[in-house]
Amino acid sequence: MLGEETGGAVADRLWVIDPIDGTLNFVHGVRYWCVSIVFILNGQRRIGAVYDPPHDELFFAMAGGGARVNDHPMHVSDCKRLDRALVMQGYVQRHDFEAHLELRRALILAGAEVKDHGAGALMLAHVATGRFDAYLEPHMHPWDASAGLLMVEEAGGRILAYPGPNGLQAGGAVIASAPALYDRLRALARW
Repeated sequence: MLGEETGGAVADRLWVIDPIDGTLNFVHGVRYWCVSIVFILNGQRRIGAVYDPPHDELFFAMAGGGARVNDHPMHVSDCKRLDRALVMQGYVQRHDFEAHLELRRALILAGAEVKDHGAGALMLAHVATGRFDAYLEPHMHPWDASAGLLMVEEAGGRILAYPGPNGLQAGGAVIASAPALYDRLRALARW
């Protein structure tokens, strides 16, 4: 098991867990937080779940088996233009602030509406449902990224290869989006 609070080590069979993603939201009574769990087998994401307790929504995906929210199939949006996109751009203090602002400026100048709701796993699940068109963050830990990335893939979206070159425990950059937006977002992010 590998988790934000408990630590752990990477193994061939691995559960990666974040009991509360969006902790600051949770502490302040903001209803945008979740529980994220993923099972990874031999380095491949196989089963992922994100549960949103305030809204009683369970997002679930199995590799090769699609993705669902409660009992409904999930599909990424069909957005084809950045000037029509709702893009989530994650930021935490460990990120380079100037690089964050530079990317945010480029996204806004391209016409995108840019937000950050503060719970990466849930924002990725919302990309998988088509509620958001894309999510970008220069670094996410595996407990925040892994379940949602599986959902986006299974819901027909495109993602940046994850984790980064330093392996799962180190995490890496995240781009997850509707297929038609991916190349443009990757060019703007330069990751």
